[in-house]
Amino acid sequence: MSRLLILSNPHLSFTKVTQRNFKSSIHPPSVSTQGLSHASILKGFKELKPLQQFHAQLITSGLSHNIFLSNRLMNSYAFCGLMPDTHKIFCRIVNKNLVSWTILISGFTKNHMFFEAIVVFGEMVICGFRPNAVTISSILPAFGNLGFTRTGKTLHCFWIRQGFESNVFVETALVDMYSKLGCMSVARKLFDDISERNVVSWNVIISGYSDNGLGEEALRLSNLMRRAGFVVDFFTVMSMISASSRVEHLRVRTGVHGFTIRSGFEGDQLVRTALMGMYLSCNCIDDAYFVFSEMCAKDVVAWTLMLNGFSSGKCWNKTIEHFNKMIGVEQLPLDSVALMGILSSCSSSGALQQGRRVHAMVVKTGFEGDIFVGSAVIDMYANCANLDDAEKFFKGTEDRDVACWNAMIACNGMNGKGIDAINLFLQMKDSGVNPDESTLVCVLSACSHAGMVDEGLQIFNNMVKNWKIVPNPKHYACVIDLLGRAGRLNDAYTLISMMPLRPDFEVYGALLSACRVHNNNEMGIEISQKLFELKPDDAGHFVMLSNMHALAGNWEGVEMTQISLRSEGLKKDPGFSSIEITEEAYT
Repeated sequence: MSRLLILSNPHLSFTKVTQRNFKSSIHPPSVSTQGLSHASILKGFKELKPLQQFHAQLITSGLSHNIFLSNRLMNSYAFCGLMPDTHKIFCRIVNKNLVSWTILISGFTKNHMFFEAIVVFGEMVICGFRPNAVTISSILPAFGNLGFTRTGKTLHCFWIRQGFESNVFVETALVDMYSKLGCMSVARKLFDDISERNVVSWNVIISGYSDNGLGEEALRLSNLMRRAGFVVDFFTVMSMISASSRVEHLRVRTGVHGFTIRSGFEGDQLVRTALMGMYLSCNCIDDAYFVFSEMCAKDVVAWTLMLNGFSSGKCWNKTIEHFNKMIGVEQLPLDSVALMGILSSCSSSGALQQGRRVHAMVVKTGFEGDIFVGSAVIDMYANCANLDDAEKFFKGTEDRDVACWNAMIACNGMNGKGIDAINLFLQMKDSGVNPDESTLVCVLSACSHAGMVDEGLQIFNNMVKNWKIVPNPKHYACVIDLLGRAGRLNDAYTLISMMPLRPDFEVYGALLSACRVHNNNEMGIEISQKLFELKPDDAGHFVMLSNMHALAGNWEGVEMTQISLRSEGLKKDPGFSSIEITEEAYT
């Protein structure tokens, strides 16, 4: 029987194997007083060096084959994250018992090696061992994290059929698994059926609602938890902060922040970082910076999060100032995320000199070979209209992945070099790198900017045939823009009506822009109505429709559009431009 049988056909294999006569859990042999003494010492090891020394002593004293001590040793190595060593010890155990298998499965799961945990679980079942409550609660997180819905449900059915007694650990693990699988209705029913809930049970269901975007329900459950007499812990607070990030009202977020202070968790580094992310998610940069400034010890994650917050908030000078402070902090190593954040800021603000400085830092810190950082460097040069430096960096990159190729294709496209973009696309295919959805978006966008209508349509019509990529709304938006720029508004309108997908905001927006450029008011008004239905709070399309009426001399239409805009309380975000003078960006 294949060792991966339980993965290839989880329901069939597990059901059949569980119908056999399982071996009883093999009880460990009588353990000597010396063995118990060694076991009690092993329990206290939390660091690697003393653990290895004690392991060597067990071998020299002839106790390495004692299954009781071997299990304890496995548990200690798994705690230290050394799963290869844990597995070696497991393989050397002659008469493995259920505890041995469970420790290995639990170790793989706790160290996020979920596939390995499932493979070992399958081997255990094939060997005839009947999983108990601890084994089941150890393997369920693996099914949830890998999205193995069918296998997880099969194990749930096995638990029910075997008639095990109520067990809060298994029931909580089931709630966690179904939450990770997105089955919140099942998870909630299981949670409601738990007879004796504990803090972990509450935390799992609250976290499940939060992770599935149901922030309000997560916060409501946190209130019910406290009313039931349970005291919140670190995990509850972190889930509440995450849940509040998914609620639009700022008052809810400030309320959670206040509760965090009252609960005494605000001093925790991870909690403060989560609070920063909560405020940055609603663009409350000042509040996030206040939390950041109150930190006693700021790690690279907090610095990088604040850096990205300034960048996404278009505070270019603050971004650069913050980065300069960051690199001045001793013993704070820069990581790839921080470098990508500052490169993104330079890219958005057009700060070429600062971008070159960061590029030099990328080389100095050894991140030049990082494919993600490399793509960010190319994107920075592209947005600063420096195609030569982007191309030079691209040619000097040895390991080019799809993201690197996409960045260079987009670079040529946004600078009007459509033919070069298509040639790069062909070179990419010849190099053995398969294009993805983003690649086709970059190529179609390049054709649109360069006015290469026939070439763009040919690529679009052969997406499925040549590259097995089904067009998504972004691809359709690029083609609508391509046809619209060429004045083929009727063809663009026909393509929208024939779309197998529901047209989204970007698709209609591309056609509306073309209607304004080519003075097609009748079609523009029709498309505007569809846009208002999709996104009624966007002021930009109200303004565009008003301008179309003005160009046509329809002043009554202008007045009605302006009235609608004011009645909705909407304002168009002003456009801006920036210039870099002596390494400082002015907007």
